[in-house]
Amino acid sequence: MVNLGSPYQGYLYAYPHKTAYRPLDPRPPLADVWAGEDTGALFLYAHVPFCEMRCGFCNLFTRANPPDGQVDAYLAQLRRQARRVAAALPGARYARAAIGGGTPTFLSAGQLTELFDLLEVDFSQIPTSVETSPATATPERLAVLAERGVTRVSIGVQSFLDAEAHAAGRPQRRAEVDRALAAIRTTADAADLNIDLIYGIPGQTRETWDASLTAALEWRPEELYLYPLYVRPVTGLGRRAAAGGGADPAWDAQRLELYRHAAGRLAGRGTSSCRCASSAGATPRRSTGRSTAARTTAWSGSAAAPAPTPRRCTTRSTMPSG
Repeated sequence: MVNLGSPYQGYLYAYPHKTAYRPLDPRPPLADVWAGEDTGALFLYAHVPFCEMRCGFCNLFTRANPPDGQVDAYLAQLRRQARRVAAALPGARYARAAIGGGTPTFLSAGQLTELFDLLEVDFSQIPTSVETSPATATPERLAVLAERGVTRVSIGVQSFLDAEAHAAGRPQRRAEVDRALAAIRTTADAADLNIDLIYGIPGQTRETWDASLTAALEWRPEELYLYPLYVRPVTGLGRRAAAGGGADPAWDAQRLELYRHAAGRLAGRGTSSCRCASSAGATPRRSTGRSTAARTTAWSGSAAAPAPTPRRCTTRSTMPSG
């Protein structure tokens, strides 16, 4: 038997990793790249590579606390790129959209308005998801999402216990998390709420994991996404792990046990699970009539990508939200 090591070595990207990007020589015209492709039902993805901090587990393409002017400069460049895409794909139609990062709500309310404007899409007509964080889910920012018809707000809580959040490299407080969730339910109540939680955090036990599940379910989220903690190279947690040694079979077993516990508990509530990497869901508090598609091949990292077939799916196997 071949020993492949820990099953928690990495996760699948649904769009090219940052290391995949490189200059193309010669550079093909964008219109030629899309020539012959069906552009009648695309998935629009806009990347906002800024956060108020970098989580200990994060190795995604983002910058924490960018210097003054960088966000505005990025939006200006994104506007130029959006115009080029529109010119290269005349008549393109979008079936759904997502704004991720990073943390899109790191942007001010005015900058968020500019972001929606420059994309030149009527987001009220398509399912649209936006990621947020406890520190940035403020009423004024959420009001912009509500005004633009965002149908899903995803918040990365990871743990409702301060000590566990800190152990995962997130210096957040429970009071901040509760304020953010209350703001989402008050200001963007028409949108589905997704809460991300992580299992396998250092110091986490079955009891503390259960406490986070209970706290999340009290907000009656339409989606609850559970992720194992991955420790990737060149991250805060990765540097600690490198200093501490190699594989940890006991930790692998604990993550599996915590996953099975959550899957069993949520299944008892009548919720669904469609991937072994994570479980999901609380009984929806209302029927929205909307279809939430899995964040799979549509997250391409480019300005547009073919959209997958819509389906109601409440699991993810990608990185958690900010």
